[in-house]
Amino acid sequence: MSVDRNGILILYKPQDWTSFDVIAKARGILSTRKVGHSGTLDPMATGVLPVFMGRATKAVDMQIIKDKEYVAIFRLGLNTDTGDITGEVINQRDVMVTKADVLAEMENFKGEITQLPPMYSAVKINGQPLYKLARRGVEAARVERKPRKAFIKELEMMEDDNLTENEYKIRVLCSEGTYIRTLVEDMGENLGCGAVLTSLSRTKACGYTLDDCVTLQQLQQARNDDTIDSLIVNTDTVFMHLDRIDLSQELARRLLNGARSRIAKPDGDYRVYYRDKFYAIANVTEKKMSVVKLFVEKEKENI
Repeated sequence: MSVDRNGILILYKPQDWTSFDVIAKARGILSTRKVGHSGTLDPMATGVLPVFMGRATKAVDMQIIKDKEYVAIFRLGLNTDTGDITGEVINQRDVMVTKADVLAEMENFKGEITQLPPMYSAVKINGQPLYKLARRGVEAARVERKPRKAFIKELEMMEDDNLTENEYKIRVLCSEGTYIRTLVEDMGENLGCGAVLTSLSRTKACGYTLDDCVTLQQLQQARNDDTIDSLIVNTDTVFMHLDRIDLSQELARRLLNGARSRIAKPDGDYRVYYRDKFYAIANVTEKKMSVVKLFVEKEKENI
């Protein structure tokens, strides 16, 4: 039996699972059908995977905080067909660069960059995801991939005593749609020796971090204990950058009916509440408030 759940579950995606596998498993545990997510992760990657349920799925396309943060480890001297260590080695070269060389090269990738989407990505060409074409053996040279703009806000090297020879660990804060494996490959090519990802973790997405994450095991235990609701984050957490408006009963009624209302607030978007319940995102223009997106079912609201 399907359960009506509304809100956001910040899942931790384990390694060797696809994002779709994680979503399918979570949907089964949650017993809910209406589920969306924000940004897929490669099977080898781990980390933050926000899952939107019920009416919260309306917020997926409204997120303002779209930057993503990753921690990655890459190894110089290799190229693979997938751009990461799980692929088949297609080129191996001597490494003649130093840590100082890598640091200098990283500076070239800060700010706006142009990337060619990797073959092992979810970008669609003629309706087909690139990774499906790649798995069928379609060569990259036969697929017309258009370069895309990305923006690297922060790129820094991190220390780690467990790194092997020619391995480096970096933290990347970047725009939505940035390909970390392509970033690593491009740096490796500029350094003249190639590079592949050996580890990738998304540490921040939609403003949520690893500290907010719930594992599938914890989710299953919560179902067994009937405490799933305690793990669900309220939908309005996506919009905490917006100012809040608390409505009177009359304004709440007008908002539910789709009517515009006069309100003495500066122009802009707002989080809107009635009796401390999150109702909607509304826009105020010239002292007139109207609904942008409603997050309650108006037929169930007794105002």
